[in-house]
Amino acid sequence: MGSFYSNIHLRTADRATLERAWDQYWAQHGAMSWAMVSPPYAGWISVFDWQCDQMQTETLRALSAFLSERASCAALAFQVQDSELAEYWLADRGKEVDHFTSNMAYVPTFAPHTPTLDEDGVFDGFGPDITEARPGEADLTDGGNTGLLLALTGARVPDIELDAILRSPAAIADDILTALASALGINDTWAAVGYHYLVTEGDTIPGIGEFHHLPVGAPPNRHGVPDD
Repeated sequence: MGSFYSNIHLRTADRATLERAWDQYWAQHGAMSWAMVSPPYAGWISVFDWQCDQMQTETLRALSAFLSERASCAALAFQVQDSELAEYWLADRGKEVDHFTSNMAYVPTFAPHTPTLDEDGVFDGFGPDITEARPGEADLTDGGNTGLLLALTGARVPDIELDAILRSPAAIADDILTALASALGINDTWAAVGYHYLVTEGDTIPGIGEFHHLPVGAPPNRHGVPDD
């Protein structure tokens, strides 16, 4: 099985505003989540949300747009499914303006999964299991407005370079978003992980010591139980 993860990258250096906005989003929705928030890197801050990492695509899009609005900046939400499908959603100041998919023919089906809390108030798992997928015989990309990407991210790379990345017949879908992140100045290592990975194997990630955990406090360990 390939990789499953999501992350959000915002064109701002204002981590405090993003962290307040993350709290506001979940308070408004009356729900609970966890997140890791990176320090600024080359003008970007990366957010890794637990709920989004459950392949909750609509939540990923909504949270990305909300953070973009509150921080008055552009946001790129990345998602990879089974290393077969790479997608991004581009938002500008709260409005989604572009969507890219690397393979329109890839359709995954997930087992029913309702996150629950154990007796200690900790989520009992990290996401649904895939039960079936119909990967296409050929990657059929769709979307990906390179002009918007350049205009909203301030990246100084040739338009043709971004287009080549998005239309690349990559054997592993992760490589598309990693290459795109690098071209736009986003930390490409951070762009290739989700909340689950950061919690279970985060000590391998450069800069992890400067990440903030939300809500404030120690994140759960690899067994899903907060350390004392």
